[in-house]
Amino acid sequence: MSNSTQYYYKGLVLAAIETTPPNPEHGDEVEFADASPGGKAAFLMKVKEIETGKFKATYVSPENAARHVELFPKLNKTNKDTVPLFVVHGFNTEPSWHMFNVASKYSRFEEAGLKYYPIPVMWPCDGESEKYMAKYLHDQGDPSQRAGKAMKAMVDAIPNDLFPRKSILTHSMGNHVVFNGACGVKDEEGKVIDKAPDVEFENIYLVAADIPHDVFYEEPWEYENAWMKKEYRQKFFGQKKQKATNMFKTLKVDESGKPIGKIYVVHYKWDKAMVASATPLMNGETRLGAYGHKKDGDDKVRADMKDYIEDYDMYPNILWCGGDDDQKKHSYEFEPATVEFYMSKVIEKPE
Repeated sequence: MSNSTQYYYKGLVLAAIETTPPNPEHGDEVEFADASPGGKAAFLMKVKEIETGKFKATYVSPENAARHVELFPKLNKTNKDTVPLFVVHGFNTEPSWHMFNVASKYSRFEEAGLKYYPIPVMWPCDGESEKYMAKYLHDQGDPSQRAGKAMKAMVDAIPNDLFPRKSILTHSMGNHVVFNGACGVKDEEGKVIDKAPDVEFENIYLVAADIPHDVFYEEPWEYENAWMKKEYRQKFFGQKKQKATNMFKTLKVDESGKPIGKIYVVHYKWDKAMVASATPLMNGETRLGAYGHKKDGDDKVRADMKDYIEDYDMYPNILWCGGDDDQKKHSYEFEPATVEFYMSKVIEKPE
């Protein structure tokens, strides 16, 4: 990520990356690397690069992480109702670069009112551009799925009242990590279990989502007549309806059992990464991040969900979006217009 050996991120991060065991003699210090495989998910703080791609950090218990979240508004003299927004990165993003990216775009959250503040969520991903296709398929396979399962295991072990308010933003392949990984845990027979991650998000933002466009349909395609990579697609992308049910159940509900927020799908039709992802060489299926959740009509969307899923088309704002985006029109998750959209959807805390 960095040519410097002094990169430092002092804030809270959630890492589904293999670390060394916490060393109590050195303040619960752990070490990890950009290239580390997936491990148990854990909260970390004070992440310092000790040499290129290798880091030291302080392990933080869930209880202390919750305390940090609680104290954040006071320490930063900001909105007392500031809500943590867990941000899951996509493919071709080294975990360390994700921390840097969040830190460098933090001011945009401040400028938009800081109703949310971002917490990086890291998973094992190779940020090198060589052998792009092979690395894409590699990360789309077991690494992303192990990370998703680790995230589910962690949130299952944390009482929801420890972090009473929270939302999540997943970008690009990060959607695959959460939708097909955390929400797609399978039993021994390969069937997705009917059990959502035990977590309550006020809002869920699926940004430039690199998952099939029909995941919220009443009758999504399950690859029965697929002419290529049928078994692979069924293994990693199949059983969409149960995965969607599991994701939907992670929305926080009111006393009547209705979600208090929504799933927001932020998309752009000519996102070059989404166009490439839909080609036969890659996934052979149009992506949610290109067309939103109702490409084939509102009548295709599940009746039990349609009132709680909303699209946000980036097209009106995308023409000037490019400085941060290396012309792919894909990495717009922290563009000013997008950040302002997130802020506009924060659930107002009742008096």
